[in-house]
Amino acid sequence: MREIRLLSEEHIDAYADIAFNAYPSFKNFTKEAMDEYKKVATDILNNDSMVTFYGMFEKHKLIAVMRLFDFHMNCFGKIITVSGLGFLGVHLMHKKEKVAKAMVEFYEEHYRSRKIPFGLLLPFRPDFYKNMGYGFGTKMNQYRLEAARIPAYYGESDLRYIKEEELPNLLECHSRVVNRTHGMIIKFGDEIRDLFGDEYNRVVGNYDKNGNINGYLVYKFQNGKAGNYTINNIYVKELIYENTEVLKLLLGFLRKQEDQVNLIIFNTEDENFAYLFDNPLNDSLNYIPYGYLETNSQAIGVMYKIFDVRKAFEECAHRNYNNANLGVRFLIEDAFSKEKEEVIVKFENGAAKLDSKEFIVTIKINISEFSSLFLGCVSIKGLLNLGLLKVDNKDSIDELDRVFYCSEKPVCYTDF
Repeated sequence: MREIRLLSEEHIDAYADIAFNAYPSFKNFTKEAMDEYKKVATDILNNDSMVTFYGMFEKHKLIAVMRLFDFHMNCFGKIITVSGLGFLGVHLMHKKEKVAKAMVEFYEEHYRSRKIPFGLLLPFRPDFYKNMGYGFGTKMNQYRLEAARIPAYYGESDLRYIKEEELPNLLECHSRVVNRTHGMIIKFGDEIRDLFGDEYNRVVGNYDKNGNINGYLVYKFQNGKAGNYTINNIYVKELIYENTEVLKLLLGFLRKQEDQVNLIIFNTEDENFAYLFDNPLNDSLNYIPYGYLETNSQAIGVMYKIFDVRKAFEECAHRNYNNANLGVRFLIEDAFSKEKEEVIVKFENGAAKLDSKEFIVTIKINISEFSSLFLGCVSIKGLLNLGLLKVDNKDSIDELDRVFYCSEKPVCYTDF
């Protein structure tokens, strides 16, 4: 009675109706707004090779939609293809019929059959996806800082407003940063379109002596207090830089706006970001006993799932597991599917070998926690201390912790 299949332009009216009602934050339900959304969605469907539209049909009626993404992500220094699930929406008349569950299962099997072991999504309800085996990624931090607290910079620079014709130069800068940043994803069509498609965006970049952009920020002005046009904030949508000198230049630009800007708002997954400032306190005035003052708010965002554990190790054959020498048996359970997988890995001088039967320690873990562990979002000891994994050889804990230690957690600034 039900079938999931590719969507085409002929389905765009039904697609838009489900998308608007499943995500009512679109708010503008006028015909003009719907037509504009259909136009953009049609352009993506027909022209963006990284995105495919799927829908569930019941007796030829579309009752659910989603977009699947073929992303190119830095995974421990190597750009690999990973999958993404986004814009999952169910017709309001078909809620609580396990439609969303079936769509997610289709998504996973689709990429498993293509031998792409990593999946990403942004959860509308973390518990729903946690129960389906998705693990939490790095938390996003939002800092709301007075402009006068941003470090000043008065040295030489070549900062300019970037025009749309300079887009290729800007994307090259972004790609260079992706190539050295674990977890980052190369920009795809929808993101690129929004850079200059949003009329409120301002794009400032720095040029090196060869005319290349080596850092940029995308920001927009926001009103800081309703009814008072003199109170302005700057919301930083992107802060991309190839070296610390460029970071100083871009922060210096923001500092110079202190005469007319109250707050600078940053979103970052950099856990060290607060160290940039002499006073990193935000504007909440919140106090946490005993003696702690609030600096930022945090949010759960991207979630990861490994669809095929063996394939994940093979895909990351380039990774050095901190020169570890240890045989490990992983007993990985997917609580949702009730399936269990045994994978034996022998780490030799940091390389992971899958053809060994030798192991001295066994780890029992759920696939959601294993996915977070594998990608460096959390540590062995962190999970062990919370009772989220079991180890049968306590003497191996320190060495196990070193195996998966990652100095930089994966970052994801892609909106999908």
